[in-house]
Amino acid sequence: MLLLTDLVNLNLSDCTDKIIAEYIWIGGSGMDLRSKARTLSGPVNDPSKLPKWNYDGSSTGQAPGEDSEVIL
Repeated sequence: MLLLTDLVNLNLSDCTDKIIAEYIWIGGSGMDLRSKARTLSGPVNDPSKLPKWNYDGSSTGQAPGEDSEVIL
């Protein structure tokens, strides 16, 4: 049986150089977590090198409907 630690430490470097990066933030209610993930071409060692992502803040209660694009 596979353990969670086995999955967390799973080494796929012989299969691909790609990684999954995930932004996690507190939702508009202050009581929920939101997240958004994307596949990147390889490891990123400096957070400032991560691409900017956006989401519709009106659907999370974090922006008004007329100006709802939020940049992560």
